[in-house]
Amino acid sequence: MKALTVLLPTYNGMRFLPELIGSLKAQTVGDLGVLIQDDGSEDGTIAYLDEIFAAPMFRAGSEQGRHLGAKGNFLSLMRQADTPYAALCDQDDVWLPERLARGMEAIRKAEAACGADTPLLVHSDCVVTDAEGNTLHESFFAHQGWDPAADTLPRLLVQNNVTGCTVLMNRALYSLCAAHADPRRIFMHDWFLAMTAAAFGRIVFLPEALVRYRQHGSNAVGASGHSLAGRALNALRSPSRVRERIGLTYEQTEVFLEAYGNALPDEARRQAEAYLLTRDLPKCARIRAIRRGGFTMQSALTRAGQMLFG
Repeated sequence: MKALTVLLPTYNGMRFLPELIGSLKAQTVGDLGVLIQDDGSEDGTIAYLDEIFAAPMFRAGSEQGRHLGAKGNFLSLMRQADTPYAALCDQDDVWLPERLARGMEAIRKAEAACGADTPLLVHSDCVVTDAEGNTLHESFFAHQGWDPAADTLPRLLVQNNVTGCTVLMNRALYSLCAAHADPRRIFMHDWFLAMTAAAFGRIVFLPEALVRYRQHGSNAVGASGHSLAGRALNALRSPSRVRERIGLTYEQTEVFLEAYGNALPDEARRQAEAYLLTRDLPKCARIRAIRRGGFTMQSALTRAGQMLFG
């Protein structure tokens, strides 16, 4: 049995898919399989996949063509995975050859410290490119203004910094998420995975950029086209959008609590419930409670917007 499965949903991805597949074949880690599930493509993707399924490295998912959407397709693939480790993959990126080897090294080290039954998530930085593969930003984390140390549940309830295409996880994590996440209610699968790993286990960040993260205008969720300062200026011009974004964090905290119910560890439940209580506090009391509970966003500018408009 293979040790690691790459989970790859596809949808009208023929433009970039061959380059991605080439980078998967070039991975330096052995004992690798790729589980691919198409979401109803109409651009030649299906014919291309039929060709590569002839190789033993690749196999088709059991819900091929069911129009599950990105979140639903990823969760379906997690339910079908049967290996000790799984990595998430987007159809339009390019992986560096050592992407999986570095992740496996980190997750096995974490398992040695925490135990294989502990839900574990390893993720990394990435290079942001344009549609043609030209580099836009050497560090996605720096461009977004994210804090790599923001790996606790209180920090992740208010702002996610885990990019799905960089994720490697053990079976304890992906099976837990697959059993509890409702794709109709969660905002994105990577945010739910991050909160789950923080609540039940551990997150490990690799500062290397191990994926070339392509932006082409059709990404489900992607890198901002503006600088951090530009985003801050836009927030000042449109505080209603900031309030909407903060409102989403409360909504997703409620979804997270309901998804796990009594299975959620006591400390994680206490933290999530404490964050929800800040929603109805007067402004000054809310700011104090957010700071005291550690529910702060990840850059000075986003924290300022959180305090001003939240």
